[in-house]
Amino acid sequence: MGGGGGDGDLTPISIPSSPSCSSEVLPPEFAEYVAVPPASDGEESDECCAYDHAEEDALHFGRQLQDHLRQAKEFIRRYKPGDCIEGAGGAKAGDYILPEITTLLLVGPRGAGKSTLVNRITRVFDKDDDPFAPDRAQVSGNSKSNGTAFVREYPVPRHSTAICIYDTQSLSNNPQRNFKTLQKWMAKGICHGEIVTGDTEEGNKTKGIKPLGNQFSFLHCKTRKVNFVIFVVDGVSILEAIESNRRDYIEVLHETFKHPFLSIGDDKPVVVVTHGDRLSILQRAHVQNELADVLGIPVQQIFDIPGADDYQTDLAILDMLRYSIQHAEQNLPIKLNYLLEVHWRETFKNAAERLMALDAIIEATIIFLCIVILLLRFSDKLLQS
Repeated sequence: MGGGGGDGDLTPISIPSSPSCSSEVLPPEFAEYVAVPPASDGEESDECCAYDHAEEDALHFGRQLQDHLRQAKEFIRRYKPGDCIEGAGGAKAGDYILPEITTLLLVGPRGAGKSTLVNRITRVFDKDDDPFAPDRAQVSGNSKSNGTAFVREYPVPRHSTAICIYDTQSLSNNPQRNFKTLQKWMAKGICHGEIVTGDTEEGNKTKGIKPLGNQFSFLHCKTRKVNFVIFVVDGVSILEAIESNRRDYIEVLHETFKHPFLSIGDDKPVVVVTHGDRLSILQRAHVQNELADVLGIPVQQIFDIPGADDYQTDLAILDMLRYSIQHAEQNLPIKLNYLLEVHWRETFKNAAERLMALDAIIEATIIFLCIVILLLRFSDKLLQS
């Protein structure tokens, strides 16, 4: 993933049917799993049976994976802000201040592949909607390029009114410079078309450029509150930093990731590792373990999304989106009237408990007084007799 990262043509690829009597077509990633050599003329059918069982297992697994993929896509397509709110304490979605659209912010160093990730996410849905649709985000393969100069909003899927992703300019090598920009976005919101300026060298080169929304008076872009952050890192650069003991690169990532403004409530950003298609499986696992240790998060919070076009990568993208949405909604603010309702409910409950306790005291006092009166009467009769 990233400029020249093997993104290529991501349109669905048809695979010829396997050499068996079954008419079902295997997904590409399962073709090798059932590639059992055909039996020779003089051999019995044992190998053929083994082949049939292997193919049957692969088809079953492929169908399960396709069902999971379809369900994950349907969840994203049907999603509306508030769908993932769990009613803790009996709260409902209507008790929270719901955003008009759930906003996810992409953050990462230069070359991490943020713009390519936008295109890769979009392609997951374009496979069904429009396989020949062009890429949305411009990706530069030039390492000297300044990257994204304007903040851009991308609905996911295209034309969605429920989820959007913001692609931003790459982070600099100076964490303090990054903090100023990140704090502004997280505290005041982010707007499509705004120019990324600041104290960075890249920002100085774009001071004379007007924001997209200011070039034309009829363009009016809303400022959106960021609901969750997606932290994008290049797996190849991480591995090179580990092997060369280049801790300055790792430290910049660590300091930026730990910046309090990037956390929503108690939730730190989700991490996406790109360019995994350039690494071996062991190297990818090594990168994820190193990030989990450096950033202080579980491995389950790190999603390996390479530039490959397969079912597993699509599922990783959809799982990452679902994770981000769920954690974004966990930290939505509660409406004031609901807080007051909860407060008065608790107050009434406490008062009722106190009254019940007081009633018990009064009842015990009355019983005690009755016993005393009975004793006095009994003692009075004894004295009279």
